[in-house]
Amino acid sequence: MKKIVLLFCCAGLLTACNNATSNQENTDHATDSVTITRLADERDSLMSLIGEINQSILEINEMEHVIVSPNFQQETPERKSQIMENINAMRMALEKRRTELDKLERKMKQAGKMNADLQETIDTQKQMMTQQAQKILELQRELNSALATISNLNSSVDSLNNQVTNINSQREEAEKRSTDLANELNTCYYVVGSNKELKEHSILEKKFLSHTKVLEGDFDRSYFTRADKRTLREIETFSEKAKILTKQPVNSYRIEERNGSKVIVITNSTLFWEKSDYLVIEVK
Repeated sequence: MKKIVLLFCCAGLLTACNNATSNQENTDHATDSVTITRLADERDSLMSLIGEINQSILEINEMEHVIVSPNFQQETPERKSQIMENINAMRMALEKRRTELDKLERKMKQAGKMNADLQETIDTQKQMMTQQAQKILELQRELNSALATISNLNSSVDSLNNQVTNINSQREEAEKRSTDLANELNTCYYVVGSNKELKEHSILEKKFLSHTKVLEGDFDRSYFTRADKRTLREIETFSEKAKILTKQPVNSYRIEERNGSKVIVITNSTLFWEKSDYLVIEVK
């Protein structure tokens, strides 16, 4: 009876040992599966990252072709500023991917899954990223130089525009002064009136034992009509009799009769106004 009990105990112990071994094997197998899956994901992430890096390098190369192109100088300042923003975005993206690449590389090494081919691929990518980072700096310098040149040119253009504006203002002011002076020099005054009217406005003065004086003393200038010597050719007197009292040369004008009234016709304007800018016509 004791032998039978002992036999059953041994059998139970053996079964328990076998179950424990089986459970440990299952746990190890599950752990290996998780590790393999994680490493596969990391390897996929690494290869995807390498693809993104290569795409970034292509974009940087394309941007370089744009900047070194002869047509780049024809681009607007707004377009150049946009290109600068794109380059800055590429630089930041490249730095981010470099950090991600270093992180994945460490994980692969810690897991002991890094082989020579993969390490060579990573090293090549790092070298290319370093070169592209340097290229980005060079492109930024070239673009900054171009933008600075544009800014200087814009300042020069603004300065020239201001100079042109000032010159135009000075020219317009000079032309106005010239016009005003010419108008002033060509301004003349004439009056048509009877003897009585002319005396009332102190244009004629009869002094004792002397001849009648014309335009002497403080005569009434507001009684005169203002005109332009360059355009004044005829003066209607609206009277049957008229004579000029001021000292206009007789060979610079003539008096015509039209419809029963006298008309003063100026034949030589320069000579007519040579001695005075004032003309007094007495009518009866």
